[in-house]
Amino acid sequence: MTQSSKILLVTGASGFLGSRVVCLARQAGWRVRAFDRTPQLEAGGIETFVGDISDCALLRKASEGVAAIVHAAGLAHVVGSSARNSSAFNAVNEVGTGNVVDAALECSVPHVVLVSSVSVYGSYPGKKCDELVPCHPIGPYAVSKWRGELRATERMATGRGSLTVLRFTTMYGEEDRGNVARLIGALDRNRFVWPGDGANQKCLIYKDDAAHACLLTLDCPASNLEVFNVSAPPAAMKEIVTDICHALGRPVPRFGIPLPFLTACGAFARKMGDPGHFDQRLQKFIHDDVYDGAKFEAAYGYSPVASLAEGIQREVESLRGRSTT
Repeated sequence: MTQSSKILLVTGASGFLGSRVVCLARQAGWRVRAFDRTPQLEAGGIETFVGDISDCALLRKASEGVAAIVHAAGLAHVVGSSARNSSAFNAVNEVGTGNVVDAALECSVPHVVLVSSVSVYGSYPGKKCDELVPCHPIGPYAVSKWRGELRATERMATGRGSLTVLRFTTMYGEEDRGNVARLIGALDRNRFVWPGDGANQKCLIYKDDAAHACLLTLDCPASNLEVFNVSAPPAAMKEIVTDICHALGRPVPRFGIPLPFLTACGAFARKMGDPGHFDQRLQKFIHDDVYDGAKFEAAYGYSPVASLAEGIQREVESLRGRSTT
């Protein structure tokens, strides 16, 4: 079977990552089926299934005759109470993932690529986290992604197909609504003050590089079941903030707040009834988040294409374009 005759099913096909997987897969010669809750209005030549991954019958129909599935559908942003968050995340990221894998098994799909997150590790010891570090997810999103992985691996343990789990670091790029977009917004509105000295390191990945990683695994699964971290090289927060400011055309903030003072503020906030949200946000910013992607790089000869400065520039241009329309 030639690549041009093979069919790839992409769930979450109009989403942040899924839309790029669809685009790059078509460029690589795949016939693409798009599964999403919203119709692909500009997806000429793509077979589209409009529905939710809770619809098991539709998933089975979409999975018939495909050579691989990239399961990029997922929930990452929920506004509301913790209880509602947990329920919503579990319904999509855990139960929905199980539904996708069940459909793949019933339709004898040879390979499923599951888009996951390094958030499943939670807090980890040491300076760098590889795939051998045990998972201790913290918070509804991370727990749901971990449980989704468990559902997928339990079902695929039968050996009737291959499962590749890709744990991505923080993604950014055009149409981002996550942490990088929020940081850009704060810097653009002059609402950012350095916590600490900015020396701590973070691992980010531009969304096109993440999509490329998904495609690399399709033709040659590393094994029946494999888990990989996927990341670009780490960058200091100071470098990330500097690149954002340069893209915005704004000066890099010069003044910061000493960490001992911020720690004292967190203690005071807890005494006043804050359930720890201040400390959580502070620790998330100042903590090193460095993940080892060497295993994936060795298995597939992978290396990110976009530099941090290039990716940030594209996201800033996208955000500013949206703000003026």
